[in-house]
Amino acid sequence: MLNTVYLQTFLAVVETGSFSAAAKRLHLSQPAVSQQIRALEEQVGGVRLFRRSGQQMVLTLAGEQLLTSAREMVALAERTVQAVSALRGQVGGRVAIGCLAGGVEAFLPHLLTIVQRQYPALTVDIELQQAERLFEGLAERRFDLAILSDAPRRRGFETRLLAGERLALTAVIGHDLLQQEQVPVGVLRDCPLALPRVGHPLRRSIEDGLRRRGLSVGELRVVCETDSPLLLRAAVEAGQALSFLPVSVLPARLDRLGVVALAGQPLVQEWYLVRLRERTTARIVDLLVECLLGEGARSTLLRLGLSA
Repeated sequence: MLNTVYLQTFLAVVETGSFSAAAKRLHLSQPAVSQQIRALEEQVGGVRLFRRSGQQMVLTLAGEQLLTSAREMVALAERTVQAVSALRGQVGGRVAIGCLAGGVEAFLPHLLTIVQRQYPALTVDIELQQAERLFEGLAERRFDLAILSDAPRRRGFETRLLAGERLALTAVIGHDLLQQEQVPVGVLRDCPLALPRVGHPLRRSIEDGLRRRGLSVGELRVVCETDSPLLLRAAVEAGQALSFLPVSVLPARLDRLGVVALAGQPLVQEWYLVRLRERTTARIVDLLVECLLGEGARSTLLRLGLSA
């Protein structure tokens, strides 16, 4: 019989690309990971499952043959544990959520606090990735859910609106624009700006919002580009530039930066909860979705300045 613990370790090495990274994810020592992989290789007939390619561990042909079955067996084991836990009134297990890097870090922990109170036996595994990798992870069932800021126009995925987040134009305390009651959008042509890189969903939200007001990003003086909202905030606080920041990354006390009263409707970035349309998921995943879209989550989002 194959050991499901060894199979989980095998999948961790596949997903991270190395024994050391898998050990870090699983909170094990690297020798322990190596030992479990060797034990698994013995269980499947003494064949090698990995070979080294540069700095990465890649699957051998035998490893590729095992991969699909390993995912199915681990998923079945987790569903079985969750079903038995439910019989004694304790719903739990592990749910993998893939999130867009540089986006949800500020507000997702607040939502997961609500989830943890309702399902204390649940463990949420969060991985930050670019959008394309998130879709791949969903298709390969490495992720149960994904949170993205673009509604996917792809067949086979179910999408629910999670939240809308206002993008605030911010400037360092003392900036002249903070003294004005209504700032015309055209003023931005004369201001240095820090923006996400081209192609990032937050950059697209900013570009679309400005375009609707008759202003092209090509007309602006962009002096800094980064996909990290915290680095964008730091650029504002240092006086380097103005920036559109999601309200969830604004500090609790605005003692180093302020919000410019830009004329017109605010720019908004939307967040979506995405999962496979055709799926055989554990009950806990359905319960987690209900919790993330429930009244408690909506109240928390409103408190953080997001719409729900």
